[in-house]
Amino acid sequence: MPVSKPRKKKSSRSAGRAGRSGNPANRTIGQEAAPRGQSARSLRESAGFGEYRRRLDRHRMDLAARDAEPIVTGLVAADGLASRTEDELCRSLGRTLFGQDAASDARRESGTAEILDTYSPDQLLDAVTDATVQAAFHAVTAADEPQARNGAWRLLLALARITPHPAAQAAVKTVTDLRERTASLPDGSIAAAPTGTALWCRDAYGTRFAVTAPFAAADGPDRWYLWDIDACGSDALTVGAGYFPDADQAWESWLAAVGPVATSGCRLEPVSDPHLAARLLPGLADFFHPGGESEGQYAEFHRCRRLAQELRSSDFLDGRTATAGTPAPAQPVDKDTWIAEFAAWRAEFRPGHNAVPDDFPLEEEGEEPPTEEDIYRELADGWFISEFPELAHACSPHRIALLAAHIRDFYTSDFARVVLSLVPDLAAWLTERSGLSAEAGGRTRAYADGTAVPDVDLGYRAHSLLTPIRE
Repeated sequence: MPVSKPRKKKSSRSAGRAGRSGNPANRTIGQEAAPRGQSARSLRESAGFGEYRRRLDRHRMDLAARDAEPIVTGLVAADGLASRTEDELCRSLGRTLFGQDAASDARRESGTAEILDTYSPDQLLDAVTDATVQAAFHAVTAADEPQARNGAWRLLLALARITPHPAAQAAVKTVTDLRERTASLPDGSIAAAPTGTALWCRDAYGTRFAVTAPFAAADGPDRWYLWDIDACGSDALTVGAGYFPDADQAWESWLAAVGPVATSGCRLEPVSDPHLAARLLPGLADFFHPGGESEGQYAEFHRCRRLAQELRSSDFLDGRTATAGTPAPAQPVDKDTWIAEFAAWRAEFRPGHNAVPDDFPLEEEGEEPPTEEDIYRELADGWFISEFPELAHACSPHRIALLAAHIRDFYTSDFARVVLSLVPDLAAWLTERSGLSAEAGGRTRAYADGTAVPDVDLGYRAHSLLTPIRE
C-alpha cells in the first residue's frame, strides 16, 4: 500500500538561504551572464569549466579595476586624517557596490541580464588595493608632492586596517616596505586591535544581538565598533555596523534600530557566552554574499569582518578568559525532545485538534495521509535550519515570518497548509516557554495568527534577510 511522504517541491530553497534576496550576484554558474556579446552558454561551450571560470574572473576583475580607479584617485587627492580616509574609503566602496546592484537590477528588468557585469565585494577591494599599492610606491619613490604622497599613504593605511586577513597582508607588507625606504612618512597606525572588553546585549526575543568593543584608531582616540546581528534566519547576519565615539552612542543606535518592545529591559554587559558571540560575529564571505545589501551595509562589508577577526583572536571578547582560537561548538539540540515537548503542550492545550485534517488530499489511490509525527517532524526541520542550537526556543515575529516563508517555498501547497496550521501553536508554546512579556509574546502570537501588529510590517522584507527589522 502506498504511503504518503512529505511533499516537497522539486525546486525549492529555504527562506533562510541567500538566494531569496533576488540579488543578481546570487545566480548560479548556469544562470550567470557572459561577457558582452557572448552568452554564458556559448562561453562554457567554447571552453572547459576551469577556463570558463578563469575568463569569468578576469572579466570581473577588469570591471572591478575600472570602478576602483576613481575611488583611489579621489581618496589620494583628498586631505584629512587617516581615520577620515578610512571612513571615506568604506563609504566609497559602499556606494560603488550598491550602484552595481542597482544597475544590474535595472538591466535584469529590461531583459538584458545576459552580461557578466557583477563582481564581488572582495574583487572590488582587491582592485582598490592593487591600484593603491602602485600609487603609494610611485608617490614615495618618485618623491611626489607631499599632498599626493600623503594621500596615497593614508589610503594604504586604511586598506591595511579594514581588509580581512589573509588578504590584508598585501597592504600590510607594502606599509612595512615603504617605512623602510623613507622615514618622512606621516604617522599612522595599522593596528586595528581591540583595546578593551567587549559588551553585548540580546533582545527580549533572543534573536537579535548587539556586540560592541573599543578599537585603536589610526590616529586620535579609540572608537567603539558596533555589530547589529539578526539570527532569525539560517545564518546570523550583521544587518548594521559602524564606529561610534563611545559605547553609549553605539548602544543608543542599536536601541533605535531594534525598537522599544524588543529592547525592553535590555542592557549592555560583558559578554557572558564568548563562544556564541564568536560564532555570531561575521566571517569571511565568498562571491555569493547574502544579497540585498544596503549602501550602508556594503560600506561596512569588509571592515566589520576584519574587526570581527581582531576581536575573536583577542582576550577582549570575554574579559575573564582568553578566547583565541576556534570557538567551541554548541551542543546540538535533541530534536526528538523538542518535538515531544511541543506535542505534549498541544495535547494539553489543544485537545482534539489533530494536525492532519480528515480530508487531507491524497495523490494516489490507497495512499495514506501523513501522520501527526510526520507533520511535527517537518515543522521541526524548518525551525532547526538555524545554525545556532542555542536559539532552539527563541521566537520572534521575524523568525515566525521566515519559518512561514520557508514552509511555503519548500512544500507543495496542500502539505504546506497542514504544516503552517501548527505555526500559531508553535508561537504560543515558545513564547510561553521562554517567558516573554505579555506585550512581546502577544506580538509574536498575533503575527503567527495573521493578525495585524502595530509597527510590525514584515511583508516581503521577511525574504530580504539583511533588512533591519523592528519587532
